[in-house]
This record gives sequence, C-alpha cells and structure tokens, in this order.
Amino acid sequence: MEPHSPQQEHEEQEQQEEQEDEDSSDDDDDDDDEDDNDEDTYTLRFDEEDDPLAFAEDDSSGIQPYQQFERLENHYEALADKKRKALASNHHHSETLVKKSRQEDFAGASMEAIMEMMNYGLRRKSRKCKKRGRRKGSKNKLNPEVTRKLGDATLHYAHGRYEEAICVLKEVVRIAPNLPDPYHTLGLVYNAVGNKKKALNFYMLAAHLTPKDPSLWKLLVTWSIEQGNAGQAMYCLSKAITADPADIDLRFHRASLYVELGDYQKAAESYEQISRLCPDDVEAIKTATMLYQKCGQKERAASVLEEYLRNHPREADLCIVDLLASLCMENNAHAKALQHIEHAQHVSCGGKELPLYLVIKSGICHIHLGNNAKAETIFNILQGENVCNHPHLVNEVADSLMALEHYESALKYYMMLEGNGNDKNGFLHLKIAGCYLCVNRRVRAIEYYYKGMVD
Repeated sequence: MEPHSPQQEHEEQEQQEEQEDEDSSDDDDDDDDEDDNDEDTYTLRFDEEDDPLAFAEDDSSGIQPYQQFERLENHYEALADKKRKALASNHHHSETLVKKSRQEDFAGASMEAIMEMMNYGLRRKSRKCKKRGRRKGSKNKLNPEVTRKLGDATLHYAHGRYEEAICVLKEVVRIAPNLPDPYHTLGLVYNAVGNKKKALNFYMLAAHLTPKDPSLWKLLVTWSIEQGNAGQAMYCLSKAITADPADIDLRFHRASLYVELGDYQKAAESYEQISRLCPDDVEAIKTATMLYQKCGQKERAASVLEEYLRNHPREADLCIVDLLASLCMENNAHAKALQHIEHAQHVSCGGKELPLYLVIKSGICHIHLGNNAKAETIFNILQGENVCNHPHLVNEVADSLMALEHYESALKYYMMLEGNGNDKNGFLHLKIAGCYLCVNRRVRAIEYYYKGMVD
C-alpha cells in the first residue's frame, strides 16, 4: 500500500472528525429535548427523584414557593458560572498548546505545507461555530397516555368534576413532571374551587416550566399583589420583564413597587432604565433624578439629566434644565449651572426670554460668581406683579443674598415679601431680624424678633 500524502492524511482526518461532530451533535439533540430554551434562560427541570407537587404545598419552614424556585435558580447560575470559567480556562490552555505545537511544526516546513495546515484550521473553526442544540422538529411528541389523560382531566374540569380532574392531573404530573399543561390546568381547577393560593402555586410551576410565556407571569403579578405578597410580585415582575422586555408598563410597575417597598436605590435604577428605553419620557427621568437625590447620589442624578440634554440638544425640556441647574448649585457648581441655563436660552428658546424661574436662577449663579452688578440687573425683574405672583422666587433671592452676607440687599427682598401680605409670617420676621442684627441695627432686630415670636 502506498503511503498517504500529508494532504490526504489531513482530508481523511477531517472527514473522520466531521463524522464525530455529527454524532456528538445527535447526542446533544437528545439532551436538548429536555430543554428547548436558549442556554442563557433558566428553565426548571424535575428529576425522577423530585416531587413537583411538593412545590405547591406550604413549606413547614415558612419558605414560599417563589423563594424555593429562586434558590434553585441561584444554585443553577452558580454552577453555570463555575462551568463557564472552567471552559474558558481550558480553552485558553488548549489554545496555548496548539500555538506552541504549530510553531514547532512550522519550523523547517515548506510554504505549501504551512498553507495547508492554516486552511485546515480554518475549516475546523467554521465547523465549531455551527449552532448546537436540538434541531427544529425533533422535539418528542406527547405520550399518547398523557394526551388522553389531559383530555379526560379537561372534560372533568369543564363539567365541574374537580376532584376527578385533580386526581387525573396528579397522575399526569407523575408520568410527565416537566410538562407545563397539567400544572396550568391544576391552577384552573383550584381557582374554580376557591383555593386561590394553591392555584397560584400551580401557575407558578407552569410559569417556571415555560419561562418565556409572559402571560402567566403577568397573571401571577396581579394575583401576588391582590394577596399582598410584595416579594413574590417583585419576583414575578422580573420574570415577566425577561419574558417580554418590550412591555414598558411592567418596568414602571416594578419601579413603583420598589418605591413602595422603600428600596429607593433599585427604584432609581429602574426609572433610569426606563428613561434609556424611552428617552422622551421626561417624567421617568425626573423621578430617577429625585430618587437618586433621596439616596444621596447627587452626581449620578446629575449624570441622568446631562445624558437627557445630550440626547436632546435642540429640544430640551426646561424642567430638566431647572432640575440640573438646581443640582449644580447645591454642589456649588454655579458656573456649570449658569452654562446649562444660558445654553437652554440659546438653543431651546431661540434667543427668547427664559421662564422667570430660570432667569432668577441665573441671577443667583451670577451673585455666587461675584458678578454682583449683573445679578442685581436680573433681580430687578422682581417688581410689582412678579413679587405677588412669585413670592418663592423673591424668598430664594433673599436667602441667597443673606447666605453670601449681602445683608442690606437681602433685607430689600425680605421687605418686599413683608409688604406683599406676609406681615404675619413669623419665619420671615426672624430672617429680617437676623439681617438687621448683622448690620448692627439692634433696635430693628429686636422689633422683628418680637414680631417673629408673636407670629
């Protein structure tokens, strides 16, 4: 027998490995019949020794069914993560060995042999990239006995023979524990007899066996809220969002539930996610900002607002500009606040006058930056009707001037408020007294302290 050429040897080896890949793929198909979801989606699967019906019963330790499922999923994720890391480590080690081997093989080899080896490697890589898993249409059909029993149970349920339906459905569960249909029908039956808690538990089982079906998760959310089970509602909401990520209402529901539970951090993150999915939803952005502020995360709150302004350079909502300017001012970044306000005037208002609340904010920024003359010019707007209609702005100006020790100027605006029907405002009178004391007008200070105490 004539010896094979290197090219013939490569071709024979390639054919042999292709056959091995196909055999391996067939084995994978059989395994994947048990799990027809994507690898990144956890699907509950019962083994022979498991008792699925136990999940529908009350746990003696007080652990709720959703918490048991959560534990199972966390355990699965931990194992999957460990497996991924091991595979990545092995892959890196194998690549290192292959590179070293090829370097040794290439030494002294002809160009033709090198090209042949490179092409062979590319062909192997293309085969490895093929999608593995169960081919469409290879899923096992239902056992005829299971199909018959499911039909019988449905008839029992339809005719109100609930006990008979339950018995038949439990038999189906023992035969096909990973089939969602009997659990769903058991949920219907127990709901019909008024045992809503047990019905919910069976729906929970059905939902975990079909995690990509959002309708069941949404039903479970509603029922969980009706039962006052906030933890379970949150769990089911997260599952529903995974199953139907395009449903924004679900995300709003989860965010508001976080607020009700007092988890403001997660609530803020949820509203921020909504704002990214719906960049024109100003209310979601404002809510995320206020919640981050509540958590003491002013910088993150500001970044949410700044991202909105970057995405809306020519049509920014002035309420967002106002919020951002206020945040900057609280952080003593008055120059940055002024920059945002002036940019809004140039871009959003087309050079027209800004709303009064933003104009006054710009004046306060100027006074903090030492531009006293510019600030005073702006504050002169607060005359006549503006004082009557916007007393909070007058008070904001006066407080800012007092904080910067411009007591005479602060007095001017505090007195405007007193003359505007605030003569019974004790807190205002105490501020006026403080200003008089700071400018050594003690008699007037005592007079207003007295007014403040009486009011």
